[in-house]
Amino acid sequence: KDLAPLGPCPPSSWRPEAPPPTASAKTSMVLLAVGEWARFGRQVTFYSSNAPPRTVQLGVKERDAPERIADYWASVDKPGRSGLDDVAWSAAFISWDIESAGVPRDLFCPDQRHTIYVERMVERARRPGAAFIPLPSSKRAPQVGDLICASRNGSGTTLDNLNRGAGHCDIVVEIRPGEVHAIGGNVGDSVNRSVFPLDESGFLSPISARPVFTVIENRLP
Repeated sequence: KDLAPLGPCPPSSWRPEAPPPTASAKTSMVLLAVGEWARFGRQVTFYSSNAPPRTVQLGVKERDAPERIADYWASVDKPGRSGLDDVAWSAAFISWDIESAGVPRDLFCPDQRHTIYVERMVERARRPGAAFIPLPSSKRAPQVGDLICASRNGSGTTLDNLNRGAGHCDIVVEIRPGEVHAIGGNVGDSVNRSVFPLDESGFLSPISARPVFTVIENRLP
């Protein structure tokens, strides 16, 4: 069935608790993500093409940081939620990060679901001045500041099938030879640094446990 149009980004009275770390919104996104990862104890999970994910360092769990997760929820206008209610907060984390970096709502519309804000990015990319350009993972080698997004729970979401299903996005914070490091929320109940494999051309290799459907180019200054 056809989904109803999302319409304009709803207004919000939420404001970040602090100014962005730098004048560059892209750099601020990365610094904020790394800062939250450190706050949560630097959990790292390695992904590969053919083996289950492997977590090598366990971080602070959501139940031990409910106030911080409540901050993330406030950024998507859900002030009553925290890390204690078992509601997935990974999209709230990304929304908090991008808003806290000073990105205006015309360029990024926060949402409690990843696939909703990605759908809005796809729409916004059709007009001049877009900051986030969702591209197939075969067309974009990830760069620092980009987002890597996957469908989840068999939702079947793709760029050609924006069905508003379950998804997950991480912010790229570092590129190393053969791997990309990306930080996201609510991975293993923490703020987690995921390490994904890259092929020799710098593109994402297939990841059995993470069906990536888009790499979102970050054109922010």
